[in-house]
Amino acid sequence: MFESLPYFSISDSITGWSYSLDGQWLSMENTIPVIGISRNTAFYEDNENALGIDNLKELRGYKIKYGQDTLICLVKLFQDGAYRYPNRRKGWKDYSSAYYWIVYYRDLRNALNYFNDQDSNEAYVLRIRSLEGRALNQIDEEDLLEEIKQTTIVKPEFDRNLVLTVQKGEDPLLLRFHLCSLHVVFNDVEGVRKNFTRQGRSLYGSVVLFDFLYFETDKAEFMKILDLDANFDKLLENKETPVFLRDQESSAADSDSLDGF
Repeated sequence: MFESLPYFSISDSITGWSYSLDGQWLSMENTIPVIGISRNTAFYEDNENALGIDNLKELRGYKIKYGQDTLICLVKLFQDGAYRYPNRRKGWKDYSSAYYWIVYYRDLRNALNYFNDQDSNEAYVLRIRSLEGRALNQIDEEDLLEEIKQTTIVKPEFDRNLVLTVQKGEDPLLLRFHLCSLHVVFNDVEGVRKNFTRQGRSLYGSVVLFDFLYFETDKAEFMKILDLDANFDKLLENKETPVFLRDQESSAADSDSLDGF
């Protein structure tokens, strides 16, 4: 059972950073800049480069009740685009895409609590077991949750992980982060707009990634990803029963039926 409203959402306080070829840290709103020469304005204004190595329009969390377990559907919305005639670089079109992960809430909570308890400012790679996850291309954002609900099958032996790389910034109020999907065995990345490699190997899922690029946001806002009851009142205002109450009501009805029998 999915709740129809995200209990967590972050979008307008995210900055992307990357280290340019001429030794400058460059930033863009919601976008990690492509790595080039910092003074080359035309390079960064190019249709494809303007979308960056990776970008993040919004990060959403939906609460799920699955049997006795609490799951989280984490959705990364990003901007993408392509040329209709790539050889001639003509007919560029922007569109929205997404990637989602379904994970146990307890795994996400335990991983972030472990990170939060560390005194070090080192980067940490948190590998969180996924039960499902895939790309959704050229989406209608209003129908996104329905598409996920209709096609999702929980897979206890799913072979990909949610990989969340995090680091406490120099400013204690800020958090550096990046997230992607990695195969449990192979160096195969999903959930990013472009792979980022050095010497032929992807740096996603590596602590050295933050030597080159990262997203940065308000730490307190990001940590609200653990607040499962954040939209409880809003659900009631919309006359929607939260999934946990719905589950309790269903159990009570089953119990009444047994008593009657």
